[in-house]
Amino acid sequence: MHAFAADPDRGLFILIFLAIVIGGSLILYALRAPTVASRVQYGAFSREALLLANNFIFVISAATVLLGTLFPLIMDALGQGKYSVGPPYFNAVFVPLMALLVPFMGVGPISRWRQDEPARWQRELLLPALIVVVLAVVLPLVSHGFNLWVALSVLLAGWLLIGLLRDLRERTRSANGLGALWRRLTPSYMGMWAAHLGFACMIVGVTVVSQHSVERDIRMEPGDMQEVAGYRFDFQRVSRVTGPNYDADQADFLVYRDDRVIAALSPQKRRYRASGQVMTEAAIDPGIFRDLFIAMGEPVGGDAWAIRLQYKPMIRWIWFGALLVGFGALTTALDRRYRLRDRRALSSEQDLESPSHAKA
Repeated sequence: MHAFAADPDRGLFILIFLAIVIGGSLILYALRAPTVASRVQYGAFSREALLLANNFIFVISAATVLLGTLFPLIMDALGQGKYSVGPPYFNAVFVPLMALLVPFMGVGPISRWRQDEPARWQRELLLPALIVVVLAVVLPLVSHGFNLWVALSVLLAGWLLIGLLRDLRERTRSANGLGALWRRLTPSYMGMWAAHLGFACMIVGVTVVSQHSVERDIRMEPGDMQEVAGYRFDFQRVSRVTGPNYDADQADFLVYRDDRVIAALSPQKRRYRASGQVMTEAAIDPGIFRDLFIAMGEPVGGDAWAIRLQYKPMIRWIWFGALLVGFGALTTALDRRYRLRDRRALSSEQDLESPSHAKA
């Protein structure tokens, strides 16, 4: 954020962009408001009420991010000096709001339109919730050792997942044949499934990365070995490499796990001929449950280099979860019901989707 405060032109562009996007959205909503008005009454425990709670928390979360982004710019414009808003603020404000959102998202898929009862939620989710609690304690123990924050993330992600699975079971239980099953699994429903599943992956990924990442900045020369998070990095050699538009110093590493070579990584320090710019090209060994990073710093005398070694567990779950959320939004937007002009047809298909109809 401090980069925005140090660049007024960029800050002004961001403010204008936000004004156009947010202002345009509010204007469109104001113009369309008469067409979406409804006199239908909704209960306090209906699906509509849960969606309203979700949207309210999302609005508050967006406002906290907007405040953290604009605060340095506002203070700079008022002549109060340079300010930087970083991870401590966002972790303290944004993360609890997202944790508060998950209970509503878990109950939302199994709730009924217009009116529902918490007693029914308890009957359907009590046993799966107890199983998730046990898994939230056991899984961190068998991986990196028990960690309270990781256990909470598994609990929240599991809560989301059991809500999705229960709803899928109710929706497909009375379907006779593939045709009926396909009509029940509409694009909007599959989009909701993908988005909620992606959010659960992101919860686990963000928490595990923040709690169990290991990073070492050390001095190494060829022949040195360093162990990080159970992986042994063997510095083999440094060589000169010529690329299409750059010259580079390349460090060759072998990575061991239990005396077995699992990767050969070669980070580079590149110097581009045209501009003379020096860039670091990190070497990455990707995996489903962890990524290993090696980056070269500057030479520190003799054959030694400043080397950064990183162990990032489950970091790809964050990106995969974000892709699932985006895929879910796209799939939902492709649902033909959102292009129907006949509101009676739309209402009848919504009734078909309701859990109460699925039980009929």
